[in-house]
Amino acid sequence: MAKMTKKQMETLVDFGYFQHMAEKFDGYANKALNADDRKGFVDSLNTCYFYGDQAVKAARELGMTDDLIDKISVSLLSWSKFYNEQAGA
Repeated sequence: MAKMTKKQMETLVDFGYFQHMAEKFDGYANKALNADDRKGFVDSLNTCYFYGDQAVKAARELGMTDDLIDKISVSLLSWSKFYNEQAGA
């Protein structure tokens, strides 16, 4: 296996961080929904989408395909798509 460059290692760490944060904010959104906290739900979901998009960008920078991203986390591509749809609206 080829040795990773410092930049690749940093990007891999970023990917893990962004994926973790997206999943945490997804959890916060679910808790807010169960607590009937609409503002908390929307804010947490938007933050989840942001971090999901950042994770997908990092994954693609590492050369990951959509299939590989799906194997790691089935939701990341959807969250990234929703984030970009909101940004375009």
